[in-house]
Amino acid sequence: MLHTPTWAIFPFLTYLLLIAVLPLFLGSFWEHNRNKLLVAAIVSTPVLVYIFQLGAGEGGRLLLRTASDYAAFIALLGALFTISGGICLTGSLVGSPLVNTGFLAAGALLASVIGTTGASVLLIRPLVRANEKRGYATHLVVFFIFIVSNGAGLLTPLGDPPLFLGFLRGVPFTWTLRLLPVWALVNGVLVTLFAIIDRMIWNRERVRRPAVVVDAQVREPLRLQGAINLLWLVAIVTVVFLMGSYGTRLFGDGVLRSVVQVAGMVGCAALSLWTTPREVHQTNRFNWAPIVEVAAVFAGVFVTMIPALSFLGERGATLGITKPWQFFWASGALSSVLDNAPTYLTFASLAVGVANGPHGTLSVDDLGALTVHPTGQILLTAVSCGAVLMGAITYIGNGPNFMVKAIAEQHHVRMPSFFGYTLWSLAILVPIFGLVSHLFF
Repeated sequence: MLHTPTWAIFPFLTYLLLIAVLPLFLGSFWEHNRNKLLVAAIVSTPVLVYIFQLGAGEGGRLLLRTASDYAAFIALLGALFTISGGICLTGSLVGSPLVNTGFLAAGALLASVIGTTGASVLLIRPLVRANEKRGYATHLVVFFIFIVSNGAGLLTPLGDPPLFLGFLRGVPFTWTLRLLPVWALVNGVLVTLFAIIDRMIWNRERVRRPAVVVDAQVREPLRLQGAINLLWLVAIVTVVFLMGSYGTRLFGDGVLRSVVQVAGMVGCAALSLWTTPREVHQTNRFNWAPIVEVAAVFAGVFVTMIPALSFLGERGATLGITKPWQFFWASGALSSVLDNAPTYLTFASLAVGVANGPHGTLSVDDLGALTVHPTGQILLTAVSCGAVLMGAITYIGNGPNFMVKAIAEQHHVRMPSFFGYTLWSLAILVPIFGLVSHLFF
């Protein structure tokens, strides 16, 4: 077992801090993807030096495994982003409470199938178009981020990046279905609360702004453009499920399996671009900037987290976080101010250390072993729920959050500031998470 030096985890902590701080204080610098990549390269350099000092065998294995995880991670997000960006719902929808609640409920179901990124990109544009005559629509997008961009993605590895990273490290594809009770509680409460709030605002606006109701005679019929992309979404789900179920048996648990999986996702994205009419992308204002930004930022995350994960796996039992509720809140708190994908791996590795004790045989390279360990499985459940759910607390907690905010602002929806949004989430989400902690952990 490696004995990772303490200093080796500081590049990871530094990089996560920079991801949180630079957009707030050096926004003009951070908005350029080349600068994001430059920051990632600078912070990653000490880690790369450390890894090369381990020798060609151990260091090469770590880098190859990390590169495979990164490629699969970006391929999944990129494929879902590309395919969802080729689907457009047009026509006259009236943003009534019933319609809006239906959008959020549909997103709560879709996100675990096509991912929080895919569902967010697919549904946010028709939702804001349906509510363009509303005088106040901020709450629509805030609850959309709570539900569709975060809490809804709790059921499958496709749902949210943290769970997909767990899948890449050995967690069985169907294991996350055990999180159904938590998913149902959180999303059920949020959808119900949204329906009540939206009904109150709708009733007030019908008195003050009668134009929020569109006359049925001037409505345009609903049309789904780019419907061929639904086939490519099904293909993505099929690729991930088959590779998760049979990939190791067919290709081994190594680079070849990752290459085949990435090739399948890239192929689906390429077919989407080839079969989607240009006008659909133009209507959706589709461009590559969001996914390029994710790729640049996560390049640094994946490199710097290598020694941090080893450190936690070796010494997790000595850090004082040992109970499931502590894992839930600690992983969630870090996810809320940083990014929930590396946070998941960090605390899953800590769970390995706790479950191992001083003489255990579990490894951070195989998180699947936690799912059958009597202590490890409840710890992994707590980490999964904390990382996915509490990514909604701030704009920087999960990748789709900022993406949805930007799209809403393009459609002239006034969105809260960073701290304004955080006040929304603290008031609404934290009490719900307290209930989850009490009932399940």
